[in-house]
Amino acid sequence: MAFDAWKDQLKPIALGTRFGEMQVRLAQSEPDLQAVQALRADRFRGVHAKSDLDRFDPLCAHLLVQHRASEMPLAAARFRLLVQPADILSSYCAQFYDLGALAQTGLRVMEIGRICLRAGHEDQADIPRALLAGLTRAAQLLAADMLMGCASFHGADPAAHRKALRYLQARHLGPEGLRPGKGGGQSYDLHLAADIPQPQDLRHVPALLRLYLGLGGWVSDHAVCDHDLNTLHVFTAVDVHAIPPARLRALNQLAQG
Repeated sequence: MAFDAWKDQLKPIALGTRFGEMQVRLAQSEPDLQAVQALRADRFRGVHAKSDLDRFDPLCAHLLVQHRASEMPLAAARFRLLVQPADILSSYCAQFYDLGALAQTGLRVMEIGRICLRAGHEDQADIPRALLAGLTRAAQLLAADMLMGCASFHGADPAAHRKALRYLQARHLGPEGLRPGKGGGQSYDLHLAADIPQPQDLRHVPALLRLYLGLGGWVSDHAVCDHDLNTLHVFTAVDVHAIPPARLRALNQLAQG
């Protein structure tokens, strides 16, 4: 399903929501999209890259976090509403994972991807919180039942992420009937890292994935090596209706600015 089919549902966030010195809004103009693209190219491809565009971008809405006064882009993400089984089976995640079981559930799925923060601002916790609030508002407006995406680790070597992977294997595997099977790409079974997990292993899980886990999120039983982006990623999903009530109230407050 292309963005034009559901963009009217997002009008309440088209003009943006303020978060202190920041605002979160949809990228709509050509300069907006150029700002998103420049940020993505820098973060995913390196300082000399000119583009990170792919065939999924025209199908997606793009969310932009900016400094209000300077309009400097601070973070970006793209998302897409998937309603029909064919949408799910042709999604970005479906390139790497077999989503056949999920496609038959009838769930309205919002796929989130290409989340990135401006270099030098990774430690500013308010920026990802603002982005998450914008995505939460979008999920509500689209009446999404589930959020999904590929949560990435920097570096495609699974051995470098063994501690995080064993933590995920022990505590956050998804329901067996919904977990994706293996699709394209070189995969790594999480159980291969399943020696005794330690509490401190959580520190090795990327911050964004920790946010999803805090919402009740779950992951696939295998990871996929993406050598193009030099990342290792796990399929990640959040059941919107199972988000802990206290966390959902906090997100709603953020989403309302």
